[in-house]
Amino acid sequence: MLLRPWCRVATLSGRAASTTTTATPTTDAAAATAADAAAASEKRRPEEYQRTLWRPPTSPFVQTPQAWVSTLHSVKDEKVSMVDLHPSVFRAPPRVDLLHRNLVWQQVYRNVQMTKQLSRAEMPGGGKKPWPQKKTGRAHVGSVRSPQFVRGGFANGVRGPRTWFYMLPDSIRVQGLCVALSLKHAQSDVHVVESLGAVPEGADGSYLQEMAEARNWGYSVLFVDAGEESMEGGLLDACDSLPTFNVMPLFGLNCYSIMKYNTIVLSLAAVELLESRLLQQLHTAGPANKKYRYIDYKDAILEQEDYREDPKQAPYV
Repeated sequence: MLLRPWCRVATLSGRAASTTTTATPTTDAAAATAADAAAASEKRRPEEYQRTLWRPPTSPFVQTPQAWVSTLHSVKDEKVSMVDLHPSVFRAPPRVDLLHRNLVWQQVYRNVQMTKQLSRAEMPGGGKKPWPQKKTGRAHVGSVRSPQFVRGGFANGVRGPRTWFYMLPDSIRVQGLCVALSLKHAQSDVHVVESLGAVPEGADGSYLQEMAEARNWGYSVLFVDAGEESMEGGLLDACDSLPTFNVMPLFGLNCYSIMKYNTIVLSLAAVELLESRLLQQLHTAGPANKKYRYIDYKDAILEQEDYREDPKQAPYV
């Protein structure tokens, strides 16, 4: 009889404990359901990625190119939706000659040759006639600084500083940029993501390397965003340790960088801004060619020499 109250108390306590333990998973499940609902509400629906293209081509033979929209939240490639791209930008005719003109211009226009070879008049010494003019049987020479002597001046030497500066017409530059984007998209080397700021904070270079390997991006990747202020998250810190991964704002996008990197990753904001600017240039009514003078860009070109060599990384060619 003395054991019954103790057993009853233990039974009641056991019931209370069991009731408490069964209530905890229910609370956790409710919290998880609420978190999933909040995350689902934050995600954009596939219909929200549909875009109305401005002045699309009316030809029935021109197809609208598309691209998958993925995220950078994880290493695994998570497809969210598909987005339409403008045919005038990503389906341009493959004018390789215009692309070649842009690449040659970018490699040449900033070069300045500072070498200057002295002529016979600029060489020091040689003022005295080495031997008499006649009756010696030797050639007539007036100075030992003549070009035929070992330490003489140069007859037709390099007279620096010399520049190869010239500017391509804006129409050629715009068309070359469209050709480069079309070639990259045709090779499945153009990828669109929701935002470049989705990379987790504290991510290092190995995170991007694993992502590039999982998504088949290749050895080098160029991330392009709409502007510098929108580049947030851990992408900048992760690219800092990788010389073959680079981040670039949209206003710096060029043909040489597009062809240099294996993969181009564009954000949705960058795609919209890129198409709007290129279409504005393609359909402008005014003159597309501007006058450029070297004296207006001389200081900017000479200052680029200071930023060619990175203090941390070896140059990637």
